[in-house]
Amino acid sequence: MSAESTDDALQRLNYFNGQRLAATDFRAEQDHHLGMRRMLNRSLYSPGIVTGLEVLPAAKVHVPPAPEHKHRVIVRKGLAFDHLGREIFLPVDAEVQVMGAPRSAPGVVFGNLLVISYREARKFPAQNHCNIGAPWRPCSGDLAWGAPTRIVADAVFEFVDAWPADDSGKIVLAQLELDQKCEVQRASPAVRRYAVPAKPQNMQPLSLEGEKDIAQGSSKFLQFHVEGGYPERAVLYLRGRHFDPLFYTEMGQHLHVVKFDSKVAGFVAAHKHPLDMSALKIKPDGDHRHEIWSASDDGEAGSVDYGDADDPTQYRMTGEGGTRGGKADMEVKPSGPHVHAIDGASVTLTGLAGEVPDHKHSVDGNTNPTGMQPPVRNAAGYTYPHDVRVLFDAIDITDAIRTQLSAKPGQAGRWNELGDGTDKHALCTEGTGEVDLLRLGLEIGLGPHTLEFRIQAAAGGGQLQYNLYVS
Repeated sequence: MSAESTDDALQRLNYFNGQRLAATDFRAEQDHHLGMRRMLNRSLYSPGIVTGLEVLPAAKVHVPPAPEHKHRVIVRKGLAFDHLGREIFLPVDAEVQVMGAPRSAPGVVFGNLLVISYREARKFPAQNHCNIGAPWRPCSGDLAWGAPTRIVADAVFEFVDAWPADDSGKIVLAQLELDQKCEVQRASPAVRRYAVPAKPQNMQPLSLEGEKDIAQGSSKFLQFHVEGGYPERAVLYLRGRHFDPLFYTEMGQHLHVVKFDSKVAGFVAAHKHPLDMSALKIKPDGDHRHEIWSASDDGEAGSVDYGDADDPTQYRMTGEGGTRGGKADMEVKPSGPHVHAIDGASVTLTGLAGEVPDHKHSVDGNTNPTGMQPPVRNAAGYTYPHDVRVLFDAIDITDAIRTQLSAKPGQAGRWNELGDGTDKHALCTEGTGEVDLLRLGLEIGLGPHTLEFRIQAAAGGGQLQYNLYVS
């Protein structure tokens, strides 16, 4: 069962030999192609500027400018679509005379909007057997002889004070600032309206790039979301680089050994050193006696002296006024060798400036522990990636990636693993190039997804740079 055709259905000519064609037939052929193109334009894009049509003060384009250039602007060639999908095409630059109100203050502009719109003109009438006044579409359905031979589609410029309606067919190009003499000071592009896709794309494209340091036990995850529809393209690029040395910014717990001698110093300022001398004793001085001092008879000071070497008991007393001799009953007996203890509680040793000999002090010990609690790695430092494993939504796709890379011309045998821990591997020298994730048999549907980059080897740490494009 088929639907009935209507008078409004699309029509185009059905050519055959011997067919007699009139102007209306060719017009129908034009209308078919012209109408379909305009329908596509307005269905796919919003009204606005497609390319070009920039507006510049003519005085800045013409050097040196003539007086009339101060009141004109230059519109560069370009293309725009109106609300009916008609192409507003300007094939060459155009010079436009400005109109509008002067500014009330520098930078303050109201109105003065330069707009462009579509225009058709019929030109070049036939010169022989013509009838210029004939209607365009007479009731007979045939065009009269002598109609214009061309329909010229061009653009028309206007200045308006308010934003044009969407169905007016007018596209805003610039807002002009005029001084009190109506000379163009500035053509602001902030009001320009550009053509954009009329309907959002099914799949919102995404582009991700970055770098990650990976090592054994330290995988990195790249998470992304697919929205709007299923992607038609999903490619991944990988490249190896040296492990980032900035990982040292977090130090493990550690000690610092402190061991040094101070500089030799002497001749210090006067100071005291408390000493504990309670255990010290005076050295024995041997067997000895002590003199005894006494007063003479006349009350003057004197001394007792031994007078006879053969008789130690004999003595004489000597005073300032004379000497008296006699024999006394008193006698100082030797005490024998002995020592005297020293009470050190109140004894200090005072050193005066310059009396301390040159000396130095030694320091030997450790600082208190500091740094992060986990211990630092005590093995060799990481360099370049070695045997990188790639997982998509927890599924290991590394072997499938290596198979795809090895199938490229000239790549056989180069991708037995993704990196070998040196900068000579293809992963580091040139990268993987394009890895088509959809060709791996993955279903990248709506919602969140995760790419995981993992290294199994203990010493295989390195940096991995990535680019992911989904559209």
